[in-house]
Amino acid sequence: MSTPAMHQEHDADFTQALMHEILLRTAGAPGADFRVLAFYATAAPLGQTVRIVAKSVAEGLKLSEPTVSKSIRRLAQEGWLELSYRQGPINFYRVGPLVRQVVECLQRREGEDEAAEDLATVHHLPFGRHGQDDEDE
Repeated sequence: MSTPAMHQEHDADFTQALMHEILLRTAGAPGADFRVLAFYATAAPLGQTVRIVAKSVAEGLKLSEPTVSKSIRRLAQEGWLELSYRQGPINFYRVGPLVRQVVECLQRREGEDEAAEDLATVHHLPFGRHGQDDEDE
């Protein structure tokens, strides 16, 4: 029996900044976890289900199936991946809430940077007799 596919999209692209932030935030995780997460984050548009079985993920990443399965399980428990739907004994995943939080954080940061660029710079202009005083001397 299969669960209905939940469709969820995110309005962001996978960017260099996102990859860098995910790398930093998963620094303490096993290397295979980062590779598996990077695979899921880049195999389909963010938020969409990656319709590739773990065996194929393992082959593509040159990792063993048990290693990929453990990584998927850890990443799902931590919130980096989430179960999208199940078809028989096969689970299909997409990026999870932690990736979406990173995307939102980066978008906020970009918005703040743009807002800061839009601010005017105030320069104080000399008033009074400053120019005339120099001539009097």
